[in-house]
Amino acid sequence: MKKITYVLLALLVCATFIGAGSAFTYTSGAVVDPSGSLSPGEAVTASMTIGLPKDSISTSGSLKLTTALRDSTLWTVYVYKGTVVNNQTSEDALITTFSSTSFAYTISGFVLDYDQPVTLYIALSGLVPDSLKGQSVTILKIDENSGSATASGYSTYSSPSQNVYNPDDFSGMVTSTETDIASLDSRISTYTAYGIDVSSVVTNLESAKTSLAAAKAAGTADIALANKKLEAATTSLNAAEKALSLAGLNAIKANTDAVDLIVTELYGKGWDTEAKLLATTNQGIKNTYDVAAISYNAGGTPDVDENLKASEQAVADGNAYLEKASASPLAAIGNILPIIIVIVVAVVVVFGAIIFIRRRRGGWDELG
Repeated sequence: MKKITYVLLALLVCATFIGAGSAFTYTSGAVVDPSGSLSPGEAVTASMTIGLPKDSISTSGSLKLTTALRDSTLWTVYVYKGTVVNNQTSEDALITTFSSTSFAYTISGFVLDYDQPVTLYIALSGLVPDSLKGQSVTILKIDENSGSATASGYSTYSSPSQNVYNPDDFSGMVTSTETDIASLDSRISTYTAYGIDVSSVVTNLESAKTSLAAAKAAGTADIALANKKLEAATTSLNAAEKALSLAGLNAIKANTDAVDLIVTELYGKGWDTEAKLLATTNQGIKNTYDVAAISYNAGGTPDVDENLKASEQAVADGNAYLEKASASPLAAIGNILPIIIVIVVAVVVVFGAIIFIRRRRGGWDELG
């Protein structure tokens, strides 16, 4: 009886590990072209290579491929023996090919359950349907049901989401881009008035204007091209904003350094009240600068216009204080003024004491 029990346990253990393996594997995600935002009716291709280790899928399992491309959809799946897809490598051999025109294509595990590892090269093509305009879509999705196999590893994969432009939004997007360009133009004029070098900002802004003009020329008649040009305009605008932010930060740093020197000079001229007021203002500007600099270094694009304005005003105020201090009759004696005051007071006190003592003794005689 015990022998029968041991045999049954052994069979149970064996059954547990039959088909044990991993689900599909991959070293890189899907290659989707175009990789950015899409337009209704646009042609899209995608491809991906996955590996199926031996016994990773059973005959009752399946591999399901789905896509958002619902028009002119074509799947082609090449099954290679081995783990490397390279037609120039003798170790690889094409076993079979599958194809489908359905947006959801399921391949039975019955035709994928080999006694060796295989590699699948999945190719997809199709058009973006008009019904998806304004939505976020997944071009290529893979789901594996390993069936009775005990699988570990990847059982699902989705390519990164991509937005589909809505032609109805085109005119609004053009207007928004025009507004952004006009706003940046105005800010550039302000920075130029401060004497700040904005050449890199202007270069990117001109690029944005060129792309916007091309987008408007294409219009909804060629919405795919128009949207690509609008996207290019946005990219150039973002680069211009980034460059303007950096120019502003550099100018603020130069201004606060200049104000520090002015404060020191004011203290040297005895203008302590003005020096303290200016130093307090400058410290506030420095604090705001530090926060903006951290944001910029972290990849952000902080708007530093107001802080730049404050730093320019601080420099102007500091120079005005210096001009007044330099024009003052006391400016030449500067830090020794307190000492002179003390000496004068001491002389007055001593002289007064002498007069008082002489008077107590009977006053002054003719000889003094």
